Amino acid sequence: MKQLLLSITTIILFATSCATHEGVVTKSSQGDFEITEIAIKGAAYSTPIKTKDNTVVLGTHKKSLYFLTADSIKKIFRTKLWIHATPEIVYDTLISIGSYDGNMYFFTEDGELQKTIRPGGRIFTNPVQLDSLWMSFATAFKGLWFYNLHADSLFLAKIDKFTHGSPTVFDNNKVCVGSNDKKMHFYDHVGNTLSTFTTNGWIMHSKALVQSDSVVVFGSYDNNLYSVSSSGNLQWSFATQGKIHASPQQFSNGNIICGSFDKNIYIVNKDGQKIAEIPTEKRVVSSAAIYDKYAVIGSYDKHLYILTDEGKLLEKINLNGKIFSSPIILNDGSIFCATTNGKAFFIKKK
Repeated sequence: MKQLLLSITTIILFATSCATHEGVVTKSSQGDFEITEIAIKGAAYSTPIKTKDNTVVLGTHKKSLYFLTADSIKKIFRTKLWIHATPEIVYDTLISIGSYDGNMYFFTEDGELQKTIRPGGRIFTNPVQLDSLWMSFATAFKGLWFYNLHADSLFLAKIDKFTHGSPTVFDNNKVCVGSNDKKMHFYDHVGNTLSTFTTNGWIMHSKALVQSDSVVVFGSYDNNLYSVSSSGNLQWSFATQGKIHASPQQFSNGNIICGSFDKNIYIVNKDGQKIAEIPTEKRVVSSAAIYDKYAVIGSYDKHLYILTDEGKLLEKINLNGKIFSSPIILNDGSIFCATTNGKAFFIKKK
């Protein structure tokens, strides 16, 4: 009995110790980089955003929304279920983010909750601002919602299948979103269907990149990257050997970067012709952050890759955790990235 009590006490002490790890800051260096690591709760699948004062906002699968600086946690908000969605700044100053709990939350940039709405369906996607009145976001099993915060007005463009992808605004407040019905759906600013484009696989997460006013680029679980017009016409496609979960991003020279489940990072030109293929050791789910002529992109092999717009590998940084969440570039040129093992990193060149 005494041994059992000692074991129970050890477990309780260990659990208490682990609980205090949230917010612990660790400094280290790796090559030419200074790295600040902050312990957070849960895996980061949400992509972070930065506010005007360079605060980073990030959700995790431990029902937590963090407001972080380079040396501390400023504020934490707990939701009822996971946060997988990416936050977005809407109506100029409000931070909006959805949760698996079915709520869309609105915060000030200081982390003060202002409003909550519950449209129906778990929320995996980030919202987008259409104009001064309307914003849009998708929910699972429901479709694409259009919401006017000022009038507290909400309406739905129905999609029959699971909608995990995030919407994109293009060409004078039109919007498109991918779905598990294997289609990219195009709508006008009031939710009328303009067209659809059908692929052979889920458009699970890949947020469309606006390539021009009426053309977007996105990935599908059928292994292809597609360039499609808002009228539903294919411009070009580029085949990889694995599913594409990531969102493509574009350099200033027009080249496009995107990762694949086949463990490679691809750079193609504006016409879909391959420029470079950069191998990693595991699948690439993270989307790239673009900074001038450079990109930062993560892999499940636990490394961040820093590349040029022509695909030359400049740096490779080991973060000791799988990278699903996409990195972002902060105002001072430093990198922020979070991993699936409960770590958030601020990375700065020495």
